[in-house]
Amino acid sequence: MTNGPGPDGGQFPPHTPRPPADPYAPVDYPASPDLPPPAYPTGYPPPPGYPPPGYPPPPDYPQYAGGYQYGADSYDPYRPTKPMGTNGKAIAALATSLAGLLFCGFPSVVGLILGIIAMRETRRTGQDGYGLALAGVIVGGLVTALFAVYVLFFIGLAASGSLV
Repeated sequence: MTNGPGPDGGQFPPHTPRPPADPYAPVDYPASPDLPPPAYPTGYPPPPGYPPPGYPPPPDYPQYAGGYQYGADSYDPYRPTKPMGTNGKAIAALATSLAGLLFCGFPSVVGLILGIIAMRETRRTGQDGYGLALAGVIVGGLVTALFAVYVLFFIGLAASGSLV
């Protein structure tokens, strides 16, 4: 059996399979003697208005720290986001506190409790509705206090015997 003519008119050698190459092996490129070694930048250039490197800045210029300054306002993609919308407990606190005006003060106690819970929750999560919760606590507290004074007034009238 022949392998066909080769480039010089002879025959090609028989095919021998090679072992598979490692696709993850690092590539070693030969160094070129005419190229300088790689240089990496040490920092960012100063912003416009600062003197070139090597010259002292004017005394009224703030010192440039170079690079990006990380602070409290930097973008953090892993920070939990603020929940959307208004807190439902804050809305319910205001609604039940106002309903206490119509229904003899009993719902305003619920509005007072819901308002305190909603104020803590909106502070912890950063959700909207802190003002509604505060209004629910104020209205609920006032209506509850007025209802308590009203009940104590009638208890006092009944105890004195004037209520007949």
